[in-house]
Amino acid sequence: MIKVFFPRGFGSAMMLAYRPSSSLSAGLVLAWVWFPVWSGVARGEDAQATPPSPPPSDWSAQVSVSQEYRFRTAASAGVTSSSPLESSPAPNPKSDHDLRLTLDGAVTGLGERAVATLSAALWRDLDGHVPKGDPDVFGDPQDLAQPLYVLYALTAEWRRTSPVDRFAVGRQQTAHGLPVTFDGAALDLRLLQRRLSLFAYGGRTVHFFEATPGLLENWLVGGGAGWRLTDHAHVEIDSRYLHEFIPDATGALKKQVDTNSYGLALAGRWETFSGKLLARGMNRSFSHVGGVFHLQGPTAAWGLDGQAMAQLVPLGEIAESESPYYAMLGNSRPHVRARLEAWKDLALKEPGILALALGGRVRQLLHDEPSRFNRNTNAVYLRADLKDRPWSGVFASLTAEWNLPTYDASASFNLGGAAGYASRRSRFEAGTYYQQFKINYYRDVEELIATRTVYATASYRVLPQIEVRGRYVLEIVDRAIHTAFVTLREDF
Repeated sequence: MIKVFFPRGFGSAMMLAYRPSSSLSAGLVLAWVWFPVWSGVARGEDAQATPPSPPPSDWSAQVSVSQEYRFRTAASAGVTSSSPLESSPAPNPKSDHDLRLTLDGAVTGLGERAVATLSAALWRDLDGHVPKGDPDVFGDPQDLAQPLYVLYALTAEWRRTSPVDRFAVGRQQTAHGLPVTFDGAALDLRLLQRRLSLFAYGGRTVHFFEATPGLLENWLVGGGAGWRLTDHAHVEIDSRYLHEFIPDATGALKKQVDTNSYGLALAGRWETFSGKLLARGMNRSFSHVGGVFHLQGPTAAWGLDGQAMAQLVPLGEIAESESPYYAMLGNSRPHVRARLEAWKDLALKEPGILALALGGRVRQLLHDEPSRFNRNTNAVYLRADLKDRPWSGVFASLTAEWNLPTYDASASFNLGGAAGYASRRSRFEAGTYYQQFKINYYRDVEELIATRTVYATASYRVLPQIEVRGRYVLEIVDRAIHTAFVTLREDF
């Protein structure tokens, strides 16, 4: 069961699916054409030498292919539902069988200045997808088109030729500001001994699970500048304009939305400390402020990590690329989220290592009362990680978590952990964890409360290029959800 929890807010980006009629074949063709074109350029440079020299040795290519089978079923857990669903699913809903194929590749050459990347996938529902609107406990957005071709990235880049630091064309993510996937071009320049950076990008934004948007229906253009204050500190300002059409509340009509976002960021990196502060605005509102830092002791035996982000305004009907969850989760209310963790490594008798961590996290609404998909959570936790004890390759972890009382839930104490063994060719692991609130991004989005997950994974590298993986997941909430994966992966 592919159930991915993408936190709303800081750093959120959905890279799920897109349905071009021939995107996968186009990607294969471009990746195939890119290599001989640049190889020909390099061979042309060497053509004057006699006898002919072999092709340049700095060209390299990597390809990774995987085939994954997924089986899902669910049954009544024999407990009273605590989820906000109108009713619990049938005790014995049907099972579900799916196949996913993925392809990732990269070609690099000419001193790593020329780079081409490809990432694509194909989803296939093996037992027949359910038409939109029909009830189905396992309804995936991927089921709405069969087969579903997915193109994550298809990019050709030229790097590090002064003053051009990077020039990229194709499907890519924005490298500045909040991440947005688009089809277009991006240019980064470095001037004044690389102290000044200028960047610009633009193209057609990619909307996942949208039925064939118009060619110029959704687009963006953006740019900005950065300045290296010292050898360790850098400041950057950026602005972005998005023109998009989003569905109205009924989903039947589309509404034009124009969004202008802008931001300021200050980042620094030293030997034992790194951090970043940022502030962003949207249209006429100051929308986000936050930061992240990492402090590490000189001996690397202890550290402190923290991050915080405040969303100061509601994220409602703005460009979908700036708030990708609005269509599914509705309005994101103003809130602050933060996490702080201190850790310490303790050297045991060789080769063992024991690491201890103490931390806390909080998500707190600023003004509104909690509601579905807009929750308050507060927790503190203690974690212990043991590695290479009692013998090399063995690892284990134990987490004790105290969920503090909030308007949404009462206080609770929960344990989680994992144990396993890893070697050069194999890895085995089993564990469990608890989630106070969990979102399943199915076609009908669910919010689950008090979910206990138990899992087991195993992988074995049959050959240096071939690996077999298996994974089983049991989720216990108002039902018991069983998911099994079998994956074959080839790396070349």
